[in-house]
Amino acid sequence: MHQFGHQAGNGQHSRKGVIVLAVLVKLSLVAGFLLMLHFGGGYLNAGAWTAAVHGLILALIVTVTLWGGLRHMQPAGAHGASSRGIGIVLHSGAGYDLLVRILTWGRASRFREFMLRLARLQRGEAVLDVACGTGTLAIAARRLVGPSGSVAGIDASAEMIERARAKAIRAGIDLDLVNATAQEIPFPEGHFDIVIGTLMLHHLSQPVRSTFFQEARRVLKPGGRLLLIDFSRPLRESRLPRLHRHAHIDMNAVGTLLAEAGFKIEDIGAVGAMNLDYVRAATDKALPA
Repeated sequence: MHQFGHQAGNGQHSRKGVIVLAVLVKLSLVAGFLLMLHFGGGYLNAGAWTAAVHGLILALIVTVTLWGGLRHMQPAGAHGASSRGIGIVLHSGAGYDLLVRILTWGRASRFREFMLRLARLQRGEAVLDVACGTGTLAIAARRLVGPSGSVAGIDASAEMIERARAKAIRAGIDLDLVNATAQEIPFPEGHFDIVIGTLMLHHLSQPVRSTFFQEARRVLKPGGRLLLIDFSRPLRESRLPRLHRHAHIDMNAVGTLLAEAGFKIEDIGAVGAMNLDYVRAATDKALPA
């Protein structure tokens, strides 16, 4: 029985691997086409076959890069970090950055502007970026809050934190980056003006989300804000199987969990880019007794 279960598990992992690889191939073909356009018409002038060969080579490079990174993704319930209830953890910083470039069609900076506009950051504020990944959003937030402000970032992946540190050093930006999880935030009570969580809720199960919301409330100052942004459910469901269970987020349901955790919902709506929704909430403005 144990051997059969092991074989069945391997079959499920193999099927998921095929699905992931198919998606990566599709994304890489798009990336190859975009790269050819970026490098100009020299490919096309050399002939259709040359353009096709170069496009396939570029696609293969992108596929290998992405597959090498995402194959180390830890699903919930797997051994390692996820067995502690962390959720899905991505470990390849380079692969993640490349995937973001592809999915945003090279407009990642505009995408960050959309998100930070919703955060309504002010000069001098203290910001926490939960699941900060490779630190790109945290760096942009640090520039907005100015010299008198501060930005910290946490991520469950040590590899992501290391890449974020390297990025911050190159940019000459001071960030407080810590390898930690959303449900065990290593900062004292009332430390931050705003906590931001972007594209991370769909990696967490509902119980873990509730724990995260309680932790976010704990580290926020009285009247502090929480901004959450994630993928909404599309109007038309794709026929392709989802890569994991928490692929889309119902922000109204998230709002209910936030209210249970002691937040007051300020706004729920669409980000205006990439089928994303947001919810902005605040803690009680009264000082604690």
